[in-house]
Amino acid sequence: MATDNDDASGYEKGMLFSWHLLPPSLTLLWLYSTSALCPTSCTCKQSDNGQRKVSCVKGGMRDPIPTSEMDPGVEILEISAPAGNRNTLSIAPIFQQFKQLKEVSIRHSNVHQITMHAFWGVPSIKLLDLSYNNISTVLDHNFRGLVNLLELNLDDNRIERLQIGAFKHLTELRILTLQRNLLEEIVPRVFLKLAKLHVLKLSENKFEEFDPEVFKDIPDLRVLELRGCGIKRINTQLYHLLPYLSHLDLGNNRFQFLAEDEFQDLHRLHSLKLDGNLLPVILDKTFVKQQQLKYLCLARNRLAKITDAAFVNLTNLVELDISFNRMKKLDSVALSHLADTLQKLLISGNKFPWSLMKPIFQTMNKVWYLEIAQMNLRSIPERFLPDRIKNLNVSWNNITSVSVQAFPRHLQDIDLSHNELKGLNDSVIIKLETLKHVNLSGNPWTCSLCHITSILFRVNKTELFKNLTCASPKSLKGLKLSALRLEDVTTCRSKNDDDSSSGDNKLSLLIGLICIVILAILSIIFVVCSCVRRHARNLQRQQKRAAEEAENSLRSATAIFCKGEISFKFPLDLTERKMSVSTIDEIKRDSQQSLPNGTGTGI
Repeated sequence: MATDNDDASGYEKGMLFSWHLLPPSLTLLWLYSTSALCPTSCTCKQSDNGQRKVSCVKGGMRDPIPTSEMDPGVEILEISAPAGNRNTLSIAPIFQQFKQLKEVSIRHSNVHQITMHAFWGVPSIKLLDLSYNNISTVLDHNFRGLVNLLELNLDDNRIERLQIGAFKHLTELRILTLQRNLLEEIVPRVFLKLAKLHVLKLSENKFEEFDPEVFKDIPDLRVLELRGCGIKRINTQLYHLLPYLSHLDLGNNRFQFLAEDEFQDLHRLHSLKLDGNLLPVILDKTFVKQQQLKYLCLARNRLAKITDAAFVNLTNLVELDISFNRMKKLDSVALSHLADTLQKLLISGNKFPWSLMKPIFQTMNKVWYLEIAQMNLRSIPERFLPDRIKNLNVSWNNITSVSVQAFPRHLQDIDLSHNELKGLNDSVIIKLETLKHVNLSGNPWTCSLCHITSILFRVNKTELFKNLTCASPKSLKGLKLSALRLEDVTTCRSKNDDDSSSGDNKLSLLIGLICIVILAILSIIFVVCSCVRRHARNLQRQQKRAAEEAENSLRSATAIFCKGEISFKFPLDLTERKMSVSTIDEIKRDSQQSLPNGTGTGI
């Protein structure tokens, strides 16, 4: 067998060398010859890397696969079908004539089983993709003869069980994927003789637990994906058997707790995904042994707290995702252990206020990628975000307006989709045009002059608004901004506005009625006050007149009794009780004689 491998390898290298050195005339000759040996429902041409390829993807193919109509020198065979026209095929020993065949892909073809020794005599195959079929059983003799196979893809089938040593003839296998099947258990020794396996993907099967002995035969494993399997707990002895593991995906499971020593045996781990679990807290020094860890995902858990020492010793972490948890605060102390290396920070879906985020941004002085989506933010404060931010995601917030001063100086990409933007001004548009990527979709663009005037005059000069549509007024709803004409755009006070404008009109009418009622009440109060004031003035006038009359009366009395107009003669005759009164002429005469100035007081 070793001799066959060496011969096949030498032959393969020779063919690749000679193929790339073929002159154009011989290349055209080969294309002409293959067109004569190409099945009617397929296409035969060179692949992107210059290999001879037969592609049958129209669908509706039935047994047998038309290998007799294919050129023996084919290197890539691709068979697939669209969703509405699936193939119905079986895999039998029909490939022996293809001595240079390297890749075989038979997908969406309703394959139920692989017959015995189906690939015997074709040691050149390095990639076998049988995904999206209905294979239910895998036996060791299905792959006999594939001594050089490097990758086997059995995703999206109906495999319920695997027998011991099911892949024992694939001694050179590096990648094995069995995702989205019906596996409930993997027994020990299933991976017998797969000592060179580097990648194992078992996601979205229904495992409740794993026997660590299952992984005893694949000690060189580098990538293990167990995503969406319903796992509640893993025996940590499993990690002890996989000392070279660099990528571990345990996302979308049911982990409720991580011990402090959970991953202590995984010293070479570069990437760890724990998103979509039920973790309420990350304890101190949980990742203390993962000094090589670069990517950590803790999104979509139930995290309410991350302790101050949770990230101790993560001296090479580049990306941290703690988005969509239940955290209302995050102390910058917890992130300070990552300050020298962290470049990407994702905290979307939490309830951090801006005041809390500022010390985080100040601590993380190397972060240039930031996601703060779905955090109920209503604006981006000016000069708040660090200038080093290049990629910014603020989608799914409630932002109603933005200013140029809110954009970091080195910004290159921004996602402003699904906010409450109705329009943009000239300066913001000019700034956005300088960026590499901008997403403005999902905003309620209001196609009226007071909102999109700036956009209207630049809509055909930039790609920013290429696929955006009007959300209002009702008459323009769904119309692309690029198709708008100036005469179509409504004014700010248009009566043909959408339902929201109608609501505004109703609100305005209600406010008007309230104002009228208030004005009527004020008028009544004014009239009452005026009447009271008039009555008070009349009363005051009457009192004044009465006072004047009293004063006049008093003034007259004083003139009679104090100025000597009445004269008494002594001795008084008390018997007659009569008083002698001088005449006016006499008074005048007496007055003139007694006082020079006429103010005499004589009696």
